[in-house]
Amino acid sequence: MELHVSTIIISMINFLVLVFLLKKFLYGPICGMLDARKEEVVNNLNQAEEAKNEAQKLKEDYQAQIKDAKNEAQEIINKATQIGEQTKNEIVAEAREEAAKLTKKAQEEISREKSEALNELRSEVANLAVLAAGKIVGKSIDVKDHENMVNNFVKEVGEAK
Repeated sequence: MELHVSTIIISMINFLVLVFLLKKFLYGPICGMLDARKEEVVNNLNQAEEAKNEAQKLKEDYQAQIKDAKNEAQEIINKATQIGEQTKNEIVAEAREEAAKLTKKAQEEISREKSEALNELRSEVANLAVLAAGKIVGKSIDVKDHENMVNNFVKEVGEAK
């Protein structure tokens, strides 16, 4: 094997042409593809981060809405409880007032009936007294004497009470 300068030069030229062709047709497109792929991966990561941030924001919004809804529901429950308690108190007050009215009315009715019974009793007692007195005296008493005796008797019975 001999080494010739011309063979070395041609080999070097071939090598340089090969390197140039590989760089031009192979290394350039591969680097371009790798750069495009790298850019696509970076874009996908950015989109994923944006989607994650948006999902976190939506989650926080939903949690705030749920908290507001719970507070509103508790407020409604408290208000309904308060209204129920107020209504109960009003009903109890009305019932007591009605019971007091009925008691007063019953007492008035009892008092009125008692007065009527006493008046009727006085009238009966007066009539019996006049009849008894008439029999004792043995004479007939006229109407004026009868009225005077009844009035006197009623006064005495009233004072004896």
